[in-house]
Amino acid sequence: MNSYEIPITDKKNPPVVKFPARCVNCGKPKETVLPLKLHMGVQKRDQMVMMDLPVPVCRECEKKEQKIAGVTLVPFMIAGLITFVIVFIPVWFITPDGTTTQTIGLSITVAAFAGMIAGLIGGTLVEFLLRFMFVPLYGRLLLKRPLTVFGLFDDSEDVLGLSARFASGKKSLTLTFENDDVAREFSRLNHH
Repeated sequence: MNSYEIPITDKKNPPVVKFPARCVNCGKPKETVLPLKLHMGVQKRDQMVMMDLPVPVCRECEKKEQKIAGVTLVPFMIAGLITFVIVFIPVWFITPDGTTTQTIGLSITVAAFAGMIAGLIGGTLVEFLLRFMFVPLYGRLLLKRPLTVFGLFDDSEDVLGLSARFASGKKSLTLTFENDDVAREFSRLNHH
């Protein structure tokens, strides 16, 4: 694995990086791109500034990446929603509403909070178990990715063969490649 740090001198004008015309995962010729967009945390002309990373992949790796989302994101969302409902309804019924104007909606607020926490935990547990079950099919990369719940609060993106993470207050971006040949070619294209 090779990592490269890309300095970000101006968040409103993020650097443009060049990828080789090969799949970042397997090294085959590029057939399509996975469009990664990272929030820079600033606005320019009333729009959020995004750093675009058009990650080149072959069709086979693109399909694998989509299937991985089906093993991670989709089960997290479905299990989280089911757990939310299972917790929300009883908590809503057993929590008394207040009698003052400040506490009238207390039961719904408490139920929503309890449901949200339970949903995050339930979705994460299901995703965690499914990841272990699907390692033989998708490889160990599946275990290296952060769980969806952490990805929601993290400034990073992961796709097959590449991990992108902001460092030191978004003053730099670290790209980590699984494929050493693609990493060396990336380094030559971007003068690292």
